[in-house]
Amino acid sequence: MFIYALNFLFGILLFSLKNTLLITVLEWLVFSAIILTIFISFKRYKVIALSLVFFLLGFAWMGFISAQILNTQIKESYLDKPILVTGKIVELPKKTSRNTKFIFKAHAPFKGKLKLTWYNYYSDTSTPNLHTGDSWQLLIKIKHNNGYQNLSGFDYEKWLFYKRINATGYVRTSPSNQRIDNANQTLSIDQIRQTIRYSLSTVLEQQEFGGVINALIIGDRSLISTKHWALFQATNTTHLSVISGLHIGLISGLVFLLVQFLWRYSLRLSLIIPAPIVAAFFGLGSAFLYTLIAGFSIPTGRAFIMASVLFLSIIFKRHHNIWQLYGIALFLVLLNNPLSVLSVGFWLSFYVVAVIIYGSKQHQEKSWLYRLIYLQLLINFATLPLTIWFFSTSSIASPIANLLAIPVFSFAVIPLSLIGALLHFTGLDLVAEMVFSIANQALVYLAIILEQLQQFEFNQWHYSQTSLVDLTFFILAIFIALSPKGLKLRWLSAPILGLLFLTPNHPIKHNSMLVTTLDVGQGLAHVVQTSNHILLFDTGAKYASGFNLGDSVITPYLRAKHIQRLDKVIISHSDNDHIGGLNNILQNFDITEILSSTPEKIQAKVTKCQTGQSWIWDGVLFEILSPHKKYKLTGNNASCVLKVSNKKHSILLTGDIEKETERYLAQNFKEKLKSTVLISPHHGSKTSSSQVFLKAVSPTLVVISSGFKNRFHHPNKTIMQRYKTNNIKVLQTQCSGQIGILFNHTINITEYRKDSARYYLRQCNQK
Repeated sequence: MFIYALNFLFGILLFSLKNTLLITVLEWLVFSAIILTIFISFKRYKVIALSLVFFLLGFAWMGFISAQILNTQIKESYLDKPILVTGKIVELPKKTSRNTKFIFKAHAPFKGKLKLTWYNYYSDTSTPNLHTGDSWQLLIKIKHNNGYQNLSGFDYEKWLFYKRINATGYVRTSPSNQRIDNANQTLSIDQIRQTIRYSLSTVLEQQEFGGVINALIIGDRSLISTKHWALFQATNTTHLSVISGLHIGLISGLVFLLVQFLWRYSLRLSLIIPAPIVAAFFGLGSAFLYTLIAGFSIPTGRAFIMASVLFLSIIFKRHHNIWQLYGIALFLVLLNNPLSVLSVGFWLSFYVVAVIIYGSKQHQEKSWLYRLIYLQLLINFATLPLTIWFFSTSSIASPIANLLAIPVFSFAVIPLSLIGALLHFTGLDLVAEMVFSIANQALVYLAIILEQLQQFEFNQWHYSQTSLVDLTFFILAIFIALSPKGLKLRWLSAPILGLLFLTPNHPIKHNSMLVTTLDVGQGLAHVVQTSNHILLFDTGAKYASGFNLGDSVITPYLRAKHIQRLDKVIISHSDNDHIGGLNNILQNFDITEILSSTPEKIQAKVTKCQTGQSWIWDGVLFEILSPHKKYKLTGNNASCVLKVSNKKHSILLTGDIEKETERYLAQNFKEKLKSTVLISPHHGSKTSSSQVFLKAVSPTLVVISSGFKNRFHHPNKTIMQRYKTNNIKVLQTQCSGQIGILFNHTINITEYRKDSARYYLRQCNQK
């Protein structure tokens, strides 16, 4: 079954990599050849034939489920305008001081699953208390699923598709927003979880780590503080802080062992029903209940399936090979939800289980403590390739952190949290508070140790793999290095690992430059690379929620390009969408020099940018054309304007300059302005891109950095028509995602959204 499950997985994975739901002619030909092979080889090579059958079934199953989801897309007529809808709140709402985020299942005038935000627009009002199961009439504005599309960045669109969410949006202020009926009439899993959360809130608010304890009881991590979450992330222990597959397996395993131990004390009972069978029933039941309390989320549901396969094999006395059980669990998880292949958790959980199966069979002659430490270290080193692949970073202190944290969570915090919850609901509040306090104190002491590990300068190791070939080599090298000594293969790990450094790269040549306009929505961020130098021009926005583009887009991109140091950072001006991500960049990279038109807004050593500044890197000329020190320009018009040129081509980076500065530049730098590529001033606003300026620059290409369906309606239709009238090609980040332009003797352009297209991602036509 293991081989068949793998082929089922390969079929699903292959379909997930397609850029269209349609089956191409070439694919039909390949499938026809596979089907013919199945018929020819079925009698003599049954395993091969069945493997091909499962491969085709996986491909078809992923296609069927994907088509179902995409065929329920909301009609365009309901998008991008206020619309009154009725429906029901599902899952637990997440409320902060600024807003409440919730999942809304719309029933009329359309059906769909929406991810909505209800903002606190005024300081004297707040959003109503929303409860799962409540039916509402809401005035909302929604749009297509959209996310930033950049190298190594988090793919929000893929995540929304994985969650089967049809659109995102927000609730508009309106007297029409009314609760139709509350959830008291019905009972659901999420309502039970919500009741538990509200009931425990008064007790857990008194505990420093109350948010973590809440997450371990009901799987709701919304109450975990930013500080604690950052600590767990820095030490790679986030998987312990909320109900996950590990916790389901741990609790059900402990229940299994405890019941088996107690049952064996009665010889009579053991003769009637063997202890392992009874214990398996209890283990299965506890896994089900814990998964239920966690809301049957996708990760916990996956863990429940895996646990069920093991316990049912004991109940029905089916003595399968452990890898057969692994294959059955893998097949059932994918059959239940083929979209799991789009989840990081799926790959990590099944990968870790495979490592545990392998590791548990090693060093069986050693003591249990030696084997436990070996297994923990094995998991940390073996998962290093996937951790780097998915997160572009790893904690070097992670093995030590997990070696300490896993026992604390497993044998103290989790059991005490669940016992405390049971005591609370049986009316023993004082005892419950005492138990919660002990669990909290255990986390306090653990946090002190984790904070010390976090302080080590070498803790965070940043690296990025951008090729599946690199990932394959890395995993292969790790497993060969950890192979049994008797196989005498360990020496091969070094040359295989060395192949990672022999992977062909394409260095930038002398006199050439690569200018990358990152997709930061309604903001600006460019990375200019020459053969030996890096410049960052603007850093995107930072939002009140704490989310910022420096952390979510720019840093991951630079890590993926193996960039650790920036020779120059230019902040064109102090608008949030240009300077917002700077603090994150300052924290993560060594910066030689910062230039800005508003140095007083930056808490670091800054040189004021002004006309006349220039430098040459690797045969490429950089020139600041504006602002001039004699002219008192303010706001957008004071933006730093940078021209970058080699012997044949040039690009003009303009920040948010408007017609006043454009006129000044056209009058004083007419010859200097001429450029092959123009970064559209002020995101294509109607206040910029004047005809006199475009005529002076005479670009063949304009790049516009603007957000999808942004509230400013950038780029302006008049400006787009002006570009068209001047025969200028236009590329927009909202359609192209990250845009890379390599200036050599010729110009090579890459568009990330087009080059990495998937059938579930938003596509649009450049206009």
